[in-house]
Amino acid sequence: MINEQKKLIYDNINSGGPVKISFKYISDDILVLVNSIIARVLAKYDLLYILHSALTIVRELLVNALKANAKRVFFIKNGLDITNSEEYLKGLSLFKEHIIGDFDFIRQDILSSEYSILFSVSADDENINFVVKNNAGLLESEQSRINKRFAIALQNENFGDIYAQIEGDNEGAGLGIALIVMFLKSMGIPSEFFRIKSDGNVTVSSLTIPRQIKPVEIVSRIKTRILLEVKGIPTFPENVTELIEMCLSPEADINIIADKIKRDVALSSDVIKLANSAGFVTIGKTEDVQKAIVKIGLKNLYSVLIASTARKILETRYSRFEEIWEHCAKVAFYSKALAMKYKLNSIAENVYMAGLLHDIGSVIFLSVDMKSVRRIADIVKNHEIITTNIMEEISIGISHSEIGYLVSKKWNFPDYLSVAIKFHHSPLVVEDEFKDIVYIVYLANAFTLIEKRTFYYHYIEEDILARFNIYDLDGATSLHKYLMKEFENRTR
Repeated sequence: MINEQKKLIYDNINSGGPVKISFKYISDDILVLVNSIIARVLAKYDLLYILHSALTIVRELLVNALKANAKRVFFIKNGLDITNSEEYLKGLSLFKEHIIGDFDFIRQDILSSEYSILFSVSADDENINFVVKNNAGLLESEQSRINKRFAIALQNENFGDIYAQIEGDNEGAGLGIALIVMFLKSMGIPSEFFRIKSDGNVTVSSLTIPRQIKPVEIVSRIKTRILLEVKGIPTFPENVTELIEMCLSPEADINIIADKIKRDVALSSDVIKLANSAGFVTIGKTEDVQKAIVKIGLKNLYSVLIASTARKILETRYSRFEEIWEHCAKVAFYSKALAMKYKLNSIAENVYMAGLLHDIGSVIFLSVDMKSVRRIADIVKNHEIITTNIMEEISIGISHSEIGYLVSKKWNFPDYLSVAIKFHHSPLVVEDEFKDIVYIVYLANAFTLIEKRTFYYHYIEEDILARFNIYDLDGATSLHKYLMKEFENRTR
């Protein structure tokens, strides 16, 4: 049914018509469909760069609608009058204890109830309108709480101040409204373009996105510190820079290159280690730098020079390096395995490098402001926000991807590396030239985050999966299992 819906919906989006879908429960299939609808609508109007912000807001509205419906179903099931103040407090306490965060507990009751959700999208010459409607009217007390949360978010420019005032909200939803307001501010959208209204029987939440918007740059103390930190990061040593240039030269002399590398014990070790790895072992192992270079080739040597030097600088400077590097190493392995599986051998080494270095910005972020990182991680997890990037942008003013990109430019990384670092959380906006590399790194990173339970299969962009001939969540799961098995086999 979902697939049939998709075709009709996508055709309607392409023709500029309105879209409507109704459902009683937010399943993974529904989330995938909603994600895809929003992505296609924004792409049609060249607004893909705000995709994750728009997704976050709409998801928050959908969850709030489901929560409101679930609350009514729960009260009815337990014989409680939601309009009675005493019974409301009693019911709310039980609801929070048994239901919040686990709507599956009463999923069947919701499915068999009269309550439902309608999600619709329409566009005109000036605006795109996202509307979430559910047939559970807001109580006066609920509307009052929403208004107060909205006011707090409007009155404060600093996310930390908003967080401090709302963190202890007794229903746990106060931060959601604040997040929406912060996202609106960052996108340059007036607050009046977001509304929640109820007539007692139906609640309508709407988000209007102007087709012409100008995002607002957020300035914070932490962002200033981070930019100063990036400025202070050492450039690559002169000898490494010379070696890189020599590797790229059509007149490269392996003898001269080998002699220069021999002067650096750590670099020599890295080259020999790679030459003796599973991917290059042929007849026997070598301990000679020159023979190692011949075996791996100048292209791979170039990669070793970049990775080894980047690691040395970051490892020496930042205490949080190892925990990020371990994650990156796995993303690199998955990336190369994906390239090989899908016969993209020509970019296998490039995607490996991109996977290895995609999160260098996180190393700096963690080391500069661990408190903000932990707060952002908690919010992302609790509100099921697709990526930390957008939370970093609205609360700090810069994301770990952008930080990594700035470092990559300082170190004169090749374009494919810089692009992969910058867009590994937002692959849909990447130019065609770099799509395969970025798509692979994005997918590899997504799978590792799923293993950490900080990401979900239904978060994965549908168009990315389609690139790898995957058209459902079962296919994504199977591919992930293949990569995990490959990783296990290679590391025994």
